[in-house]
Amino acid sequence: MSLNYFNSMDNKINIDLPNQVYYIYIPSHANQNMFSSVFAYDSLLETLRQQTSIEIIGYCLLPTCLHLLVFSKDVPNNWIDPWLMQYNQWHQDTTGESGYLFADEKKRQVLIQPRYLIKALKYVHDIPVKTKLCSRPDQYLYSSYHDYMCSQNTGVQTNRALAALSPHSGQRIRRFEDYMLSTDNNANTALPDGNSDFYFAYAERAYITKAMSLYANGESSQTEQQHLELWQSCLASLSETTQLDTPTLLGIRRHHSLPDAHFLLVWLYIEVAKGPMYIAAKQLGLDEVTLKLNINSIQLHHPEAYLRYIANSWQSNSKVA
Repeated sequence: MSLNYFNSMDNKINIDLPNQVYYIYIPSHANQNMFSSVFAYDSLLETLRQQTSIEIIGYCLLPTCLHLLVFSKDVPNNWIDPWLMQYNQWHQDTTGESGYLFADEKKRQVLIQPRYLIKALKYVHDIPVKTKLCSRPDQYLYSSYHDYMCSQNTGVQTNRALAALSPHSGQRIRRFEDYMLSTDNNANTALPDGNSDFYFAYAERAYITKAMSLYANGESSQTEQQHLELWQSCLASLSETTQLDTPTLLGIRRHHSLPDAHFLLVWLYIEVAKGPMYIAAKQLGLDEVTLKLNINSIQLHHPEAYLRYIANSWQSNSKVA
């Protein structure tokens, strides 16, 4: 399948807010098949159902890319990468293959204003038709379309979308089928990048402004103590993984095998644990610009597999804690 249609990205600002609906597009690395068997589709959906931070509204699973529509109670960046790592581990365990399945640099998350939810759901269900895998959306097996028609149950919560279609519960499934099979394609070109000039969002400017202001207010109530506890959890996990002591991980002294251990700690705290940059800067006594430059260099100096190992170790330690 050609990905040109999905990669016409302009330079826009990504929105990562809690309590919002998102369309999420995740392609595979090097166009490889993500699903080794029919059971792999079930496994991926099972790992998705296990994410307590989301409500699954819709999906379409293609061999080389995932299209999801979810209500995310937490900021998407806090659960997407751990979820992908969980499925990737299952794939490696069952197939014996190594490597990472997903093209992280091509992932897309588009904030969807609730009033456009039904258009977004239709877009997701129409993807197999647009990519010529079938002639009607109800013919494609690996789609949430069948959850809405009550012919399968894969963890999709249908009430949010069906209520937007009709206030009368007895008419909702019929209204859903009529709308999904209609030839209304208004959302088909706008949705992949969103309709906003500056943000990846399919929403009106006033809605985006309000959502971002509410998030800022919520963030201000989060105490610095919580951020420091997160820093300490990263420090403890990295110490256990690398067998290096605290002074080395804080950059007080250097270790010959891992001279950039303190920047690896910052990478873990910022990129994986999603902690704020200013806390890392205060803990190491460095300016934020220096930290940003060195975080970028971490991925150049260390293999992807090693960084995933560190990230997975922190995730495992966090769950145990």
